Amino acid sequence: MASEREGLLRTNERATTTTANARDDDEDAATRAAWTRTRDDEDGDEGVTRARARTRTRASRARAFGMAFVALCALVGGLALVKAERARGAGRIDRAALGGAARAQNAPGHVPGLAEHVESVTRSTKFRAITFCNKSYWTFAHALLESMKAVAPSIVDFWTVIVPDEATKEFIEKETAGAGHKIDVYVDDDLRKQVAKFAEASKEELKSMLSWRRVHAVQTLVDNDYTVMFLEPDAVMQKNPLQLIHDQLTTNDLVLGADYGLGTTARKHANTKVIVAKPSVQGKKLLNVWQRAEQTYSGDKAEVGFLLNDVIPHIDALTAKIQILDQTVVGNYLTHHEKAGQAIVTGMGCDNVDFKINFMAQLLRHVQPDDPNAPKSAIDYEGVSAGCDYAGREKVFKISNEFAKKKMAAMAAKLGSNKATSSDE
Repeated sequence: MASEREGLLRTNERATTTTANARDDDEDAATRAAWTRTRDDEDGDEGVTRARARTRTRASRARAFGMAFVALCALVGGLALVKAERARGAGRIDRAALGGAARAQNAPGHVPGLAEHVESVTRSTKFRAITFCNKSYWTFAHALLESMKAVAPSIVDFWTVIVPDEATKEFIEKETAGAGHKIDVYVDDDLRKQVAKFAEASKEELKSMLSWRRVHAVQTLVDNDYTVMFLEPDAVMQKNPLQLIHDQLTTNDLVLGADYGLGTTARKHANTKVIVAKPSVQGKKLLNVWQRAEQTYSGDKAEVGFLLNDVIPHIDALTAKIQILDQTVVGNYLTHHEKAGQAIVTGMGCDNVDFKINFMAQLLRHVQPDDPNAPKSAIDYEGVSAGCDYAGREKVFKISNEFAKKKMAAMAAKLGSNKATSSDE
């Protein structure tokens, strides 16, 4: 077992190094910064905590700058605004001219060209699965592809991979040329233009901008009457989710996954690693409000933060129906169990890329057809604990088991009460 893990890690390190080198060769600096990671994986990571602290500090500074800027404009007759408008005319946002208040963010509305592209490759059902991916994350997206081919091959024909440039598109098409399925790849040229406008933005701001872009992409297709499933690249399908999607969208407009939790606890930990939306009137309205919120939302966690702070607390009063899939349906390292039967499992909970690759590779091996010459070993959670949140995993399982015991006890008590009533009658 130990030698197998070491071999896996060596293989994963080589794969990570190869894709990272390819990325450095072909992507310009601004795009590399924007596409390094869509969002940090876990709440407990110290690096993430520091990044959020920096974000809060920048937000405070931005507010201070904004107040100072208003006063300055009153004194000098708006000369700074004139300078900023000239910068915009040149196609770039001058953060210095705006007193540092301009935040890197997507232009409001749809992702230009995406709907037209999807329409051009749609031959029948208006369903589309989408994933944002760069070269360094293709290692994960490829595992997602292989899992789809194993358990849900029909989805592959409806999957669009959104990439930052032509070089990445050519790379993916070359990687999948002999796979038996033609992978649809869309180059998001508009994102490059948006990133160029904020050349002075920090890495955290660009990551937030890209994280918000998934909402813009989903809204773009929903507004064009597509049923949409967004998946982050570090996901593996354990079983075909199409029936699940059908059942959930019968009564809901928007369906999302969660970090962990059962019942109402899952609501408090909703995330956007998996998003499913249908083109209903209320669904379109909700997505429109969500993408426009990017322009004014100043909290942390980007589009997830707005969802948790401004949407979920009012979920029962909304006209749009939202369902949060708990850890029994959409899992990750924190919640996965070989007998759980979760439809989709993401890499959340493994911050170290090499250990995440190891965990995802183990998941993929378990959904592949059986090979009598290479029997499947049990998933080794402890073996990747050095780069994954094993303590968090144990905590989540303890909380989940306690919750399940309480529910079972309540059901047993109710059943006993019903029996007693029946006997009295």
